[in-house]
This record gives sequence, structure tokens and C-alpha cells, in this order.
Amino acid sequence: EVPAADFFPVNDYLRGQIARLDTSLYTFFKIETIDGRSDTTPIRNTDIKTYAKDFQELPDLSDSDIKDDYSVDKFFDDIQNAFVFTYSTKEDHPVQQQQVTVEPAFNEKGQNDIRSVYIDLWETEEDVFTRKRMMWEANSFYITTTTEAEGKAQKTKTTKIIWNGFTN
Repeated sequence: EVPAADFFPVNDYLRGQIARLDTSLYTFFKIETIDGRSDTTPIRNTDIKTYAKDFQELPDLSDSDIKDDYSVDKFFDDIQNAFVFTYSTKEDHPVQQQQVTVEPAFNEKGQNDIRSVYIDLWETEEDVFTRKRMMWEANSFYITTTTEAEGKAQKTKTTKIIWNGFTN
């Protein structure tokens, strides 16, 4: 277990990635899947902030008000050949789990490059429960939103944004 002071600055990382994409010359596509049907459309770089809104609004797990409610585990995953940092809580916080996967070798700046960030976010508003499974990777991000309302069928929608034709 790692002290809360060692939390990875996920929010800063994601904001930096979004700002970089917002002004980039990459080619972006949105792939939206609802009920097993997918639709792909090109989008502008200036639309990235809209689709990445949930990433920008994440609570900071290292905030003094909530950091003690999270346990932090780290391990080296032999299959991925990467370090994995998992932050989880049993308390009633929107972010139930956050996982950061980093390269084991240092880059030219002496830092470990981020491979991915996964967030499991739970929200309840009135009688509607929403779960968002969010993943940020090197050339894409996605948000799978599942909503459940009493007396209604569960709905699931995945929005994936890719750039430069990469789909990892």
C-alpha cells in the first residue's frame, strides 16, 4: 500500500492531454455504440473538450477531504510489462476505482510514460443510477455509460474518440 501523498496526478495529466488535443492538427473520429450498433463520424479538434468533459470534471483523489477514503495499491503486471497503480474506495464517492498503468522504463525526461488511465465512476441522481467506465489511452479515449432507472430497461452507450486513425 502506498501513502496518499504518492497519488498520481491524474487530473493534471488528463487536463494536459485534453489541452494538447484541443489545439492539435490530428484527425479525430467519434465512434458511438448504442444497443450494439456503431456509427463513426469525423469531429473537429475543438470538439474534444465536449466529449472529454467527464474526464475534466473528475474529483481529485489526492484532495485532503477524500484521500484518506482511498486505498492505493501498486504492482508490476508481468503480462502488460507495466506498473499498475489502483486507487479504490468502499465509501460513497463518485470515483469507486481509478487505475493508472505506466511504462516501466524512464523516458528521455526521466519519467515513466502513462499507458492508460481507467476510472469507474458511479452517480445517482433522483432514481437514476449511472455508471461510467472511462479509459484514456495514448491515441484514444472512451466512456461507456450505463444507466438504470426503476421500472425501465438498462441503457448502455459507448462513445470512443480516436485520433490519427489509431484504435488501440
